[in-house]
Amino acid sequence: MWRAVLLTIVLISVFAAGPSRAAEQWVYFGNRSTEPGQGIVAARFDTQSGRLTPVGVVADVSRPTWLLAHPTLPVLYSVSEPVGDAQGESSVISLGVEKVTGKLSVLNKVASGGGGATHLTFDADTKSMFVAHFRTGNVSWLPVAEDGRLGELYAKQNNSGTGPHRRQTSPHAHGVVVDPSRRYVLCADLGADRVFVYRFDTATHQLTPGTPPFVSLAPGSGPRHLAFHPSGEFVFLVTELSADLVSYRWDAKSGTLQQVQLLPLDEPSFTGTKNAAHIQTSRDGRFIYASNRGASSMQVYAVDEAGKLTEVQRISATGKTPWDFSLDPSGQWLLVANTGSNSINVFAVDPASGKLTPGEAWLPVNQPSNVTFLSGAD
Repeated sequence: MWRAVLLTIVLISVFAAGPSRAAEQWVYFGNRSTEPGQGIVAARFDTQSGRLTPVGVVADVSRPTWLLAHPTLPVLYSVSEPVGDAQGESSVISLGVEKVTGKLSVLNKVASGGGGATHLTFDADTKSMFVAHFRTGNVSWLPVAEDGRLGELYAKQNNSGTGPHRRQTSPHAHGVVVDPSRRYVLCADLGADRVFVYRFDTATHQLTPGTPPFVSLAPGSGPRHLAFHPSGEFVFLVTELSADLVSYRWDAKSGTLQQVQLLPLDEPSFTGTKNAAHIQTSRDGRFIYASNRGASSMQVYAVDEAGKLTEVQRISATGKTPWDFSLDPSGQWLLVANTGSNSINVFAVDPASGKLTPGEAWLPVNQPSNVTFLSGAD
């Protein structure tokens, strides 16, 4: 049933400065650089040719490691960490987009509610922004106004737990997603080897543990990022330290996860350090894409109606250490942020098979850590 619904064509609005740019999208790149003059980098992306046209740094933001676009407004959000202050609190910044030039201007900046802000998710229906904090191991909830500006902290919850790996001496919240019922936020915690489930109440602005409050993974696995299937029936997880792909069935009534499948991303012959990073579903829900930093590969999996995964392709990321990636709004292209080679690399997407084909286009960006397409309207 969900396949027929999800295959419906979705019309995507694009930013255009004139008729000749009707096929172009703004795309922004976060990065991990602490050098002077670094910040959020922009480019124009041609969805017909797969060509990237660089614009350069468009906002001076300190360590903008993760970006997120508002779904209906020309607004971009960025985490920001104070350079040189290991104990400082992170910020989240809302930035207005000038659609002709791509330049960004600060709308407002608020404290994120923790240290080491590493990931954002936004729910438009409840106007809620959730932040995962790696250093302090907590999840925070910020309101978002009608104009896209951020409000002061509603609530936050501290994760708990440790693991056997040297990087797991305390909780490290790494990825957050909102479930389709808009009642729960799920957090993958690298340090605790757990996926936490929190209920959020829009009437009282309370963030409370679910029942049960988490599901555990194998010791030393290091959960990193999550993605909901468009149907809302399944959740997919990538673990960083063990480089596994995990499929769960999601029960929105009870707020519970039931494991369906676990697949290793690395081949049995792999002898390097396991190190997976990001995960994303195709818009129609037929495919899962995952980046494997240890093997510097991109991997594609088909999803069946039971939530089980079958490998379709593993291909070189055409660069080193694929930190993040994103499908463009048309679903025809996938852009990869290869941190180890300081490059953004372009792949064409076959809509029938889900397979990737490396393109010739690429863009130099210093230590890129995020790829975000702007989808907001005027």
